[in-house]
Amino acid sequence: MRRALMIPRVATMGAGVPRDSVRAWERYWSEIESTGDGGQVLWDSADDAERQFYRTLIDRHLEPGLPAVDLGCGNGRFARWLTGWAPKVRGVDVSAAAVELARREASAEGAPESLDWDVLDATDTDAGRRLHRELGDCHVFVRGVFHVLAPAQRRLLAATARLLVGARGRVLLAETNFPGSGLAYLEHLGAGPRHFPSPLERAIRRLPRPGHFGAAELRDALVPADWTVVEEGDVMIRTVPLRTPGVPVQIPGYWAVLAGR
Repeated sequence: MRRALMIPRVATMGAGVPRDSVRAWERYWSEIESTGDGGQVLWDSADDAERQFYRTLIDRHLEPGLPAVDLGCGNGRFARWLTGWAPKVRGVDVSAAAVELARREASAEGAPESLDWDVLDATDTDAGRRLHRELGDCHVFVRGVFHVLAPAQRRLLAATARLLVGARGRVLLAETNFPGSGLAYLEHLGAGPRHFPSPLERAIRRLPRPGHFGAAELRDALVPADWTVVEEGDVMIRTVPLRTPGVPVQIPGYWAVLAGR
């Protein structure tokens, strides 16, 4: 009953999301005024535990010395973090507003000159081909992008990633993979009939509806003819605090490291 009472509000909030996903993301990022814990971006947690886990995977599987590309970088938190390992990092996003915000935050943090940004639709393989000509073989980092795309778009994103990794690079991806229903997911994030946390409500009102992304979805998007799964497993994706101040919400997720065939 509690979840059923949420349905009308969720439907009303999601009614205004643009059908054009590029437009939706541009509008979302153009309205963001604060990030990090306490900010407006649901997934922009400042908690370091998730990044420490990815670093163990990087050290285990990714060849040092290659550039890194953060596909769907948003405001650039993970792109900035990658500069601690990769000699050159490029953060790319389909939203110009996101890239502009990432530039400002990088400048405010004193990020190194080895970090740069591009407005780029990662489902455009021609754009991926141009980026590979500029950077050469790269490692590709993707956090929370595949699960908001339709299956056809996922395959295009995978094709771009395949162009970027070339012969030497690898992909490290992490995606939310909540096992329950959409309403159960919202409840997990702190929603109820009378209250939705502000960052969650903003995402529902502005962005495409997310889906699951696990091992089955991976093999549909990153087809075995093009990719070898080096290692895969479960991870907890952290959001900003939504229910308890200072405590991020942990969303069950899936990660994989892949090499091109």
